[in-house]
Amino acid sequence: MDFLCCFGYDWSMQVEVTPEETAVLIRWKKRSDNYVLVRMKAEAILYASRGVDVGIIAEMVERTERTVQERLAEWQATRMCSVLTGHAGNQNAAKPARAQKEELKAILAQPPSRSGVHAEFWDVPAIREVVKIMFDVEYQADSSYQLLLRLCGLSLEPPGPVR
Repeated sequence: MDFLCCFGYDWSMQVEVTPEETAVLIRWKKRSDNYVLVRMKAEAILYASRGVDVGIIAEMVERTERTVQERLAEWQATRMCSVLTGHAGNQNAAKPARAQKEELKAILAQPPSRSGVHAEFWDVPAIREVVKIMFDVEYQADSSYQLLLRLCGLSLEPPGPVR
């Protein structure tokens, strides 16, 4: 093994994963409605975050060591976006599906406090919290949350004074 390490082979590629990312990856790994590839990528990242050898990870997810190393490098570059099949590098890859948007519309029709959000009205921070909790989605740009607010029929104007 030392001989191979001298020629650039890295058999133990550990990656950093935040507790929040770990929670999402575990949910993605367990969900049967996700693509198999999404579940395998999530599993590989979780193993690597615990320092498991790349060779063992490759066996567990039924991929080559090179593929596992490439996926771990993608993780380090694009984080959660790298896990979603066909969307590596796309910062807005994980959008709520149509049915989920309808569910979101119903939630946004009620005061934030009803959803457990500590806010007086729906704004970008409040909707960000709901979207992350409900759909395991976190957009990079505030404009994505503003669009969701608009799609759900809410105004982007702050509430005026009560008369």
